Amino acid sequence: MLKNYLKTAWRNLYKSKTFSLINVFGLALGLACSLLILLWVREERKMDAFHEHDAQLYSVFERQYHDGQIDAGHYTPGILADELKQTMAEVRYATGMAWNEENTFYANNKILKQEGNYAGEDFFKMFSYPLLQGDPETVLKSPLDVAITRKMAEDFFGSADAAYGQTIRYDNRKDMKITAVFENTPYNSSFQFDYILSWETFLENQSWARNWDNNGPHTFLMLQPGTDVAAFENKIRDFMDLHTENKNFVVRFGLQRFSEQYLHSNFENGEIAGGRVKYVRLFSVIAVFILLIACINFMNLTTARSVKRAKEIGIRKVAGAFRGALIRQFIGEALLIVV
Repeated sequence: MLKNYLKTAWRNLYKSKTFSLINVFGLALGLACSLLILLWVREERKMDAFHEHDAQLYSVFERQYHDGQIDAGHYTPGILADELKQTMAEVRYATGMAWNEENTFYANNKILKQEGNYAGEDFFKMFSYPLLQGDPETVLKSPLDVAITRKMAEDFFGSADAAYGQTIRYDNRKDMKITAVFENTPYNSSFQFDYILSWETFLENQSWARNWDNNGPHTFLMLQPGTDVAAFENKIRDFMDLHTENKNFVVRFGLQRFSEQYLHSNFENGEIAGGRVKYVRLFSVIAVFILLIACINFMNLTTARSVKRAKEIGIRKVAGAFRGALIRQFIGEALLIVV
């Protein structure tokens, strides 16, 4: 019976080539557009969610009160991470992180420009960038340490194993020791870099970052399991009062879940107020709208076509076809078009 339904459906499609082409193309185009948009939406929502300790990872942001205004952003003093780790029992690990820079490296008779960042020695304990070589407990402990990706290791030395422990010249200024080789950063990471240099190197290059009155770097925390995040956020809110005497410029700290920062990075009046998430929502609505139009178009064309098949239905009823059999036949044709 099923074979007969499919054979009949195929004959009707083949018989009305123009109608079938319009119907199939319209539905296929609508489905394809909707699926591609929804795949993009899914990937956006998965950004930075792959870290093993995602539930404990938080980013510190500042609210700055001055001249009757409130500014906010994920910029903090460069020494905040170490200070919070030393003074707050709720903080298990902490690291500062700067911004990507392109620098020149020389090794094995090769000179290449690579893009990278700076981070503290806790970085690989907090974030899930698997180490192919090296120990997360010791990597980046020295100002002359550098961790590089598999790709960078292969570009200079041929393999991760060959790169580990080697010396590489940084910006023709220092010889750095490769103390770790980690897997290439995944596509769903908001951090994209070829190397990580020690945070001490950043503070040495940017001496202003040691000053509590200056900010710019990011501060990331990994809290102890079971920490009351709201209570801890309230605890560090006035932390800057201990390190500044400028009463005309008040700074208050806040916390944001690290995996939420990519989509919710904008601030209004000192409060988190969206970001890329508005595009995710907009395109989700567009995908549903396109799919709805495609379905309506498909139903209208099919309904219009059904008028011409009244004679076929009448003959089938005379031949003894039941209502359920006719329903199954037309549903089978619709499913065939969808497939």
